[in-house]
Amino acid sequence: MTYRTIHTSYGLRRQAAAEAAGVAINLTHMAIGDGGGVDVTPNEAQTQLVREVYRAPVNRVYQLPNDPSTYVAELVLPANVGGFVMREAGLFDADGGLFLVGNLPTTVKPTAADGAFSDAGVRLLFKASNASVVTLQLDPAVALATHSWVTNNITAAALLPGGTTGQILKKVSNEDGDTEWGDASTANVVVDVIEEKQSLVNGQTLVTLNECTTRGLVVYVDGLRVPDDEWTKHATDPTKFTFNTPMVGAHELIAAQNEPVGDAPAPLERSRNLSDLQSAATARANLDVFSRSEARQMAPAGLVAHFARSSAPAGWLKANGAAVSRTAYADLFAAIGTTYGAGDGFNTFRLPDLRGEFLRGLDDGRGVDPLRALGSAQSDANRSHNHSATTASSGSHNHNATAANSGGHAHNASASSAGTHSHTATASDVGDHQHDSAWGEHPNSGTAPFGSSGRANGYGSNSTDTDNPGWLTSGAGGHGHSVTVDQSGAHTHAISVPEAGAHTHTLNVANAGAHTHTITVSAVGEAESRPRNVAMLACIKY
Repeated sequence: MTYRTIHTSYGLRRQAAAEAAGVAINLTHMAIGDGGGVDVTPNEAQTQLVREVYRAPVNRVYQLPNDPSTYVAELVLPANVGGFVMREAGLFDADGGLFLVGNLPTTVKPTAADGAFSDAGVRLLFKASNASVVTLQLDPAVALATHSWVTNNITAAALLPGGTTGQILKKVSNEDGDTEWGDASTANVVVDVIEEKQSLVNGQTLVTLNECTTRGLVVYVDGLRVPDDEWTKHATDPTKFTFNTPMVGAHELIAAQNEPVGDAPAPLERSRNLSDLQSAATARANLDVFSRSEARQMAPAGLVAHFARSSAPAGWLKANGAAVSRTAYADLFAAIGTTYGAGDGFNTFRLPDLRGEFLRGLDDGRGVDPLRALGSAQSDANRSHNHSATTASSGSHNHNATAANSGGHAHNASASSAGTHSHTATASDVGDHQHDSAWGEHPNSGTAPFGSSGRANGYGSNSTDTDNPGWLTSGAGGHGHSVTVDQSGAHTHAISVPEAGAHTHTLNVANAGAHTHTITVSAVGEAESRPRNVAMLACIKY
């Protein structure tokens, strides 16, 4: 079995981010696990141990003296902790992320109930190319001397020799270790704070005090306290001190002696960036603010949001289907995996592509949109339906029609040919009658005239004209006359139709009765179905 400690994917990202931003990583806790009952091999994709059995704050994180690029994280398991097998260990940062993971030789950690107990120490070694990215720390309560060794070898008498019964140990100055044994009944002297002001000039480092001394001195520049590690007391002259860095420009100095803050470490020093808080969690609770890990839970990896801008904000990626690194975006990969594409199958995975898309809630068993997988897409569609169309009944009615005025004109007409024929004619019977004749030659006897006293026999007997006597024809008796009409040959008769002049013709349109008309509805629309919408940039949290 090979034993090793490796950075997780999260640890590599944190280290790269720390180098880029210049913000050190705080490695705060170490966990021990039993591997679920079997030996384990570390995996960079791990976010927790196989089975954790114990977790506690690390005792210290330090550099190896002979190799500054190598760091050691150390945890001491006290004697009263145990009853499990140790097979794996993990180092966590202040955000709760697994930074390192390693496997251990199988080791039993007993307790007093097992009949054998002792302290145990676990060290995890790791590399960091930039010394500024790891915060070195030490828990003064537990250095790597074991608890038993401290109990057996370090006593109050050994640490603070001297004194007699009834005496107490008193501080003489603010210097470390500057103490003395004294009578408990001796009252402490309360003194006033001594202050003085000076003007500092550009490039000044040395300050000579006029009223104060450097014993119990607190230094302020422009109203802000200068930490004790940024100025140095003179080795022999208590009226002098030196700024470690020359002044830039003109400033105001206030030196205060016997100020209470001079007797204790200054709280919330600017240079410590809140690292001198007794409890960061309590401070956040008092300020009613969230920790970084709590804030990340409010916008966890995989959250999709729309932004009224054309670029993704910090901590987000455009949801454009791109292939991205599985290690650089390990949290997002852990959240969505290869749901939207496996990328190259090894180093990358794909983001969802939400460009031009509407989002729909996953059915998740409801049955409204069944058989849908997370991340699956649908094309556009309309639900099957019919369109009804009806025309209103117009009722029984007539249509008026008018013929256009045709102007003055004539119509030609011809009778058809009658063929060769003759016409028969008959004179009607006139009965028995005589014909009168004028005076003159008698048709039978010549020109003999009538006598003055009478008429010739047979002539004019039917005449009543006594003044103009004439000849009378003899009676013909009742008879008729036959009339023959000559044949006219084949011919036609021309017929002339008189010109009617300008006129119109009135048309009557018959009543159609109550009825409806058939209507055809034509297709309309565009290339897709969509509601009214506004385009925003879809992004995903990583």
